[in-house]
Amino acid sequence: MPLTSSGSLRFAVHAQPEFRPAVESMLRSLLPDVRFDGGRSIWVDVVLGKKGIAVTVALEGVDDTHHQTDEEIAVGSYLPGEWQRRAKERVRLGVFSLISRTFELPRSPWGTLVGVRPTKLVHRLLDEGQTPDSVMHQLSDLYAVSEDRLALLLQVAQTQRSFFRLTPGDPISVYIGIPFCPTRCRYCSFAAYPLATHGHLVEGFVRTLLAEIEMLGDVLCEGGISVESVYVGGGTPTALQPEQLERVLEAVNRRLAAWACPEFTVEAGRPETLTSSMVSVLRRTGVQKTCINPQSMQQSTLDAIGRAHRVGDVVDAFSRCRQAGITSINSDVILGLPGETLADVDSTLSQLCDLLPDALTVHALARKRAASWRSELAGLRIEHGQAQQMADTAHSAAETLGMKPYYLYRQRFLFGDLENVGYAREGHESLYNIQMMEERQTVVGLGAGAVTKCVTPDLVVSRIVNPKCPAAYAERMAAGIDQQRAGLRQALQV
Repeated sequence: MPLTSSGSLRFAVHAQPEFRPAVESMLRSLLPDVRFDGGRSIWVDVVLGKKGIAVTVALEGVDDTHHQTDEEIAVGSYLPGEWQRRAKERVRLGVFSLISRTFELPRSPWGTLVGVRPTKLVHRLLDEGQTPDSVMHQLSDLYAVSEDRLALLLQVAQTQRSFFRLTPGDPISVYIGIPFCPTRCRYCSFAAYPLATHGHLVEGFVRTLLAEIEMLGDVLCEGGISVESVYVGGGTPTALQPEQLERVLEAVNRRLAAWACPEFTVEAGRPETLTSSMVSVLRRTGVQKTCINPQSMQQSTLDAIGRAHRVGDVVDAFSRCRQAGITSINSDVILGLPGETLADVDSTLSQLCDLLPDALTVHALARKRAASWRSELAGLRIEHGQAQQMADTAHSAAETLGMKPYYLYRQRFLFGDLENVGYAREGHESLYNIQMMEERQTVVGLGAGAVTKCVTPDLVVSRIVNPKCPAAYAERMAAGIDQQRAGLRQALQV
């Protein structure tokens, strides 16, 4: 029975208490508006015995029943906690398989993997000493991941592992969040504030950020901790006035020695902000990498999504950065922007290939709660076949540029159930992107909306979150910079 509307779907879940959350989470992933206040019964039965794990899933009014036995776990040296984890994954797989068949849902290439960081699972299995073949078998058998996504995951993970360090707390990475943008894109859900409405907060924000940079410099000096990468993002950092951004970058150089780091990146996602004066600031302060993100090279699309730039601005920005000696440029594109066809995506990628970026990040449009057009996107029917063709076109473009995939993450409600993939030529991979996504290195976050993630040697992550609003950020830092210092000292074990 094809699914016409998930809004009226209601289920009564009958399962052992410890497995009920797994049933409900899988149903929500497949049917985002599902409710659990009665309705059709779904029965899930799990038996853990000497021969392994047996899972049965049945749905009221449907003759089809899913039954699967996991016998492999009974012959391995698995702890009780691993049995529980495997049982929950078998439950998710059973619900995924039965509901997909019943409602004729497009089969997700990611199977039951709905987490943001699927590569973390691959790394965990490799850390345990499993072979690549064993990893791929588990992902296929336990999570129903498709063959092409298995190959992509393994390629990304194997590339990343050469960048991991034995000591996650030294060196560290630093992220600096500058939450202002020229305008707000209609698909955006980040902490990004248009200058037209929040420009009066910029100077106070800059002063507060400078104080926070000074504070971090003191803590790192006290602990003898070095910095491997500095990433200035947002928002659009280059939306500031050139002299404002220069003050920030000079402080970063003076207190964090960013100029000497293996990687010093400033996002300039909006190409119209890369004026000659701004590019001169990047050059003078030793910035090595920047991001010029057109998202699309179709002017009608740019106008529709609220990007206040022209296609020609992208070309001009590339030219200025190359002439200034910026050694690495990343470009972002988004697949699934409303109204765009496969031909539009092919045109965008062709135009970008002519500009020879050093890295390319391919995003799939996500229907996010904070995006201004979420209600409009909710009515769009996502065509999986077309989405995959777009992704294949992007992959081919990256290969043409001599790039390989090096990081990957997912989000809920992505166009075509795809993924976001970062490609780069060798030597142009973003250290920050890898460490931030895989959580193998401590990342200290400064600025509005920034998150500090402290990683212990056994890979436990603790977080410190800054306020998103620039006014709230300035107020909190002014009142509690010493408290922030104490928190960082404790987290970094200084």
